[in-house]
Parts: sequence; structure tokens; C-alpha cells
Amino acid sequence: MAGALVLAVASPAVHAQSAKQLKREIDELRKQLQALTELTKAQAAAAAQPVTPPVTPPVTAQAPAPAPASTFTAAAPEPASTASATPERDQATRDAATPASQADIQGIRADMENYKYEQSRTAERNRASVTRNTRIGGTVQVRGSWFNPAVVAGQANGATGGNTTAVATGRQTSFDVPSVTLSFTGNLYRDYAEGKNLTYQLGFATGSNFAGSPTSTTSATRTLGASSGNGSQFNLTNANLAYSIEPTNGGPEDRKGAITVGQQQVPFGLEAQTTEEIRPVITSAQFTSALSGINTRQIGVIYRGDAFVDVDWTNNYRSALVEYAFGVVNGSGPNKSDNNGKKDWLGRVAFTLPADYNSWWRELKLGVSVYEGYNNLANTTTAGVVRVGKSRRTGFDVNYTHLPYSVAYEYAQGDDDAFTTSAASASEATPTFRKKARGQYINLGYTWGEQFLTSEKSLAKYDDYWPKSYQAFVRHDVFDNDTRSTVTGDKTRITTIGLNAFFAETTKLQANYLQQKNDHGAAGPSADRPAKQHGLQLQFQYGF
Repeated sequence: MAGALVLAVASPAVHAQSAKQLKREIDELRKQLQALTELTKAQAAAAAQPVTPPVTPPVTAQAPAPAPASTFTAAAPEPASTASATPERDQATRDAATPASQADIQGIRADMENYKYEQSRTAERNRASVTRNTRIGGTVQVRGSWFNPAVVAGQANGATGGNTTAVATGRQTSFDVPSVTLSFTGNLYRDYAEGKNLTYQLGFATGSNFAGSPTSTTSATRTLGASSGNGSQFNLTNANLAYSIEPTNGGPEDRKGAITVGQQQVPFGLEAQTTEEIRPVITSAQFTSALSGINTRQIGVIYRGDAFVDVDWTNNYRSALVEYAFGVVNGSGPNKSDNNGKKDWLGRVAFTLPADYNSWWRELKLGVSVYEGYNNLANTTTAGVVRVGKSRRTGFDVNYTHLPYSVAYEYAQGDDDAFTTSAASASEATPTFRKKARGQYINLGYTWGEQFLTSEKSLAKYDDYWPKSYQAFVRHDVFDNDTRSTVTGDKTRITTIGLNAFFAETTKLQANYLQQKNDHGAAGPSADRPAKQHGLQLQFQYGF
């Protein structure tokens, strides 16, 4: 039996099987084993049965003399035929019943030693080596776009921005590589007793070069790529350490909590935290780039956690009633020391409606975000800071994702101190006012396919096969840079419809058609701010 098991394990016919096929084979082997057991018992019972000589009738005088007793030895009954006792066995059963020879065992040992040598050589010559546990990932985006009327030099907004160079004349079409990211994550210390691990994250990304402010009132100071010959930058994005305050080696019913120190993403709203892998629209909502502080990395300390966890064990579904985050950061952006003597504070709380996995209310989440900080007010002529003003970001969001439907709404407002007169002649005594900017969007989506189903993710897949999914959506995005009634010509509305094809594990193709409408002041539309603009964007994104 041991030899049969060795042959069964070493047999090249052993392949990955589905659970149903494996169960069928196990049931068949169980039946064959039961038949062999019954046959063995029958043979053993027949061998142990005593031999009884036949009864001899009385012998008379006239009867011939009986033969010697030795000539009347009774033969033991023959055991039942093997062929009649058990059904015909297949080849697999016969192979399993055949013992392995010494030569077979030595051959398996030789093959194992050869395999170990080949794997060792491959790891030594063809695989990168790191000192600590490291996982490498990244994304690459390739985009083609068309706009009518043409994009002029300096036009910079959420719909048309990209890492392009300055143009002398208008352009209707362009090919871009808007974003490339590279990330390294790993575990520095693993706590086997309580699961309070120490992890790290390191990330890099390319970004656009803006010569001046994208919200400037003149075209020249909004020109893309003017400050760099190649029109792009390669910057550090994430560089932080995270320590798990709450244990991570328990069950899904345990709450989570970790403190992160270093440069990291700010936990504000939905859009600013959404990764490129799952963002439905090619371009982000307008307010994420216009309201400084919420869509950039900040250096500081942030604690993230959840509480009141509910688990649907039947469907392996985990839901936390409360998710929260709070922290303190420099507020000066990525890769910078604090540029004033004050710190920025932030916080976010999200509530998920308690519901079973099969409920239509599953994954209905409401969130509130606050970012309280400070901004430097400078004299644009001398470039000197004359005073420090207050800055606040508040937001509210609703997210409902219940396949195949998804709905997301987010509202954000920025309040910043600003000079009442021209900043070119500003001083410490120049009065200020509270400038309000407001943005919001709503996104409706419908997804069909199997890629995002939990049941599909747990199934074995052959080679590079991955289930496909498709997503259709429409989004309406509005941003007003200054809500004062006396200020006109700074409100933009963008409506986007699109289709996303997720045809591999980390690969998607996006097609977006957008229509942008710009308010204009008394002077009317301008070349870099037309009343209406149409655009078509096609983007291929892959990850590794």
C-alpha cells in the first residue's frame, strides 16, 4: 500500500482538478477499497474454517472393506473466484495495488534532487533578491485623446490635463502617458503571538509639470510642461511605516487599527482615495485638484481603524459599522518640510448600514471628512510670505455598491483666507476675506461579468485566464472656484459617459466621452475657456 501511494503521488497524471471531479474520484476509490476489504475478509474466513470429513455409513460383512482412512482426505472448499467477487478494476486501481520497487523509489529520489537543483539555480541566477519581505507593484497608463474645439496653450483642467508639453498652437489630438506608478510594500516585523506587525510602503509616480497655478486667470501661467523639457517628473509618493495597534492574526470579526507614520495619502472623501485600478472615470473629479491638500500626499501621523464588526459567515462577508481616521500632518505637501509654524489636522468617519450579504442595503456607506489647516499668503511681487491664513476642507459622501449597481455622490467645499485686494501689493496689514470654493459629482454605474465576484476569485484558474467584466457609467461633475455672486466665469460642468472593460486581473481598457460647459463673464468665452467643449479619451491601463 505504501508503494502504491508513492506511485500515485509521483504519477504525472496528477493535475489540478475541480472540487467536484476530486470528490467523484475519492468516492470511486472508497468503493474499490471497500470491495477489496470484503474480499480479504471472505478469504480469511474460508481459510480459518475447519475441515469436516464426510460421514461413512455402517460397514456390513458383505460390503467390501473400506479403503484406508488416508485415501478419503477431504479437500477444503475453494475460495470464491476473485473475478466473481469483485467488479473488474480499472488501470488506476491496479496501479495503486502494485507495490513500488526499490528502483522506482530511487528514480523518484533522483528526480526530486534534479528538481531541487534546477530551482536553486533559477532562484540564484534569474530572480531578484531582497533583504526583507518585499512585494513589487505598479501601474502604467497610455492614453489617446481628441477635443473639439482644440486645446490651446495653457488650458489646464480636469478634463484635458496630462503630462504634455506647452503647445504654440491649438491641438485636437494627443497621445500621452499620464501616469506611471511603482510601489514596494512588505513586512519588517511579524508578531506571531498577537499579530501586531510592522509594515512599510514605498512608492513613486510620474506627474505633470505645471508652470504656475492651474487656477490662474491667464493662459500663460497655466501652460503645461513649460518648467521641464520632458514634461514630466518622477516623484516620491508614499514613504511610511505602519504599526498594527489591533491584532491581525485573529478572525474577521476582530476590529482593525493601525498607526501610519511618514508620507501618505490623506483620508478625505471617496475620489481622492480611490486607486487607479478601480476608478471608473479616466480623470478625477475637479475639486480633488482644485482644493489643495486633499489629493496630495502629506507627511505626518494618521491612525486608521474600524469598530463594531459584523460577519456573515455563510457568505464570508465582513462589514464594520464604523470606519474612522484622524491625524496631524505638515500640510505643505509631499517631500516638503513644514512651511509654517502650524500643523494641519484631519479626520474622517464613515458609517456602513448593518445588513446581511443578500440584503439590497448591503454596502450602503455614508462618510464625513474634515481637513483643518493653514495656508501662506504671499506678496506675488516679492514672493515673500506676509501672513498665515486659515484653510478648511469639508466633505460629505454616499457610496452604494451592490453588484451590478453602483452609485457614488460626493460634495466638498474649501474655505481659504485670501486678500481682498491684489496680492502684488499685499502686506501684513492687507485685509482678507473667506473665499469659498465648492465641488460635487454623482456617478452611476452598471457592471456585468464575473471578475469582481468573490466566488470567482476563489476558484483555480488555468495559466493567465481571468474572468472578464464590463462597466458602463455616467458622471456629472460641477466645480465653482469662487461662490461669490459677484464673481462669474469660473464655474465648470463636465458630463462623462463611458465603458470600462476589465479583461485581465490588473488590466483594463477605458473609453470616455465628455462634454464640458464653462461659465463666462461679461467678456464672453475665450480661446482657452470656450463655452462648450467635447472630448473623447481612450486609455489602456495595466498593472503588475
